[in-house]
Amino acid sequence: MRFRASQRLAAFGVLLALTLVACNIFETRTPEQPSQSSSTFVPATDPSLVFSNMTNAFRDLNSVNYVKSFADSTSAGRGFSFEPTQAAKVKYGGVFLTWTRQSEQQYFENLRSKIPSGSTATLTFESLTVQSLQSDSAQYEATYRLTVPHTVATLPTEATGKAQFLLIADRSRSWVIWRWIDLTTSTSTFSWSDLKGAFGQ
Repeated sequence: MRFRASQRLAAFGVLLALTLVACNIFETRTPEQPSQSSSTFVPATDPSLVFSNMTNAFRDLNSVNYVKSFADSTSAGRGFSFEPTQAAKVKYGGVFLTWTRQSEQQYFENLRSKIPSGSTATLTFESLTVQSLQSDSAQYEATYRLTVPHTVATLPTEATGKAQFLLIADRSRSWVIWRWIDLTTSTSTFSWSDLKGAFGQ
């Protein structure tokens, strides 16, 4: 009898332990911090994919993927340079004096911080044309429309204009932009340069 009682006690102990362990299954865990892991970035094995990646980076509001489209001197052999429109150069001259690849990421992050949660930006490259294409370099020209629902009341939410992009293939054979020349059009009053100047400060 004593043997059976000890068996029952042992069985009860095992059952109790299993019950306590099982209860942990239903406990809520601390949510992970949001990250910029989303994505639709694809290796730019063709120069046209650089523009797709830029478009996706704005849709995902992902600054890490955005900056991957620009030349890094350590892997591309030359750094990135940006030439703003003449009007933006006059208005935001100090901002553009030392504009780099890191400046691109910083303005993007500043811009993203002013976009309400759940909203997203839309970038469209219209009339994207190849002006020259070689095995390791390319030049494109495009008109663009960038719509960003930011909360800065004094600034337009849409930037339009025209730009020339000079690209090279880096050491890993991924295409990147090494020079960007921003141009105004007859209909553009707020260019991408203006957006960068306003959020790059």
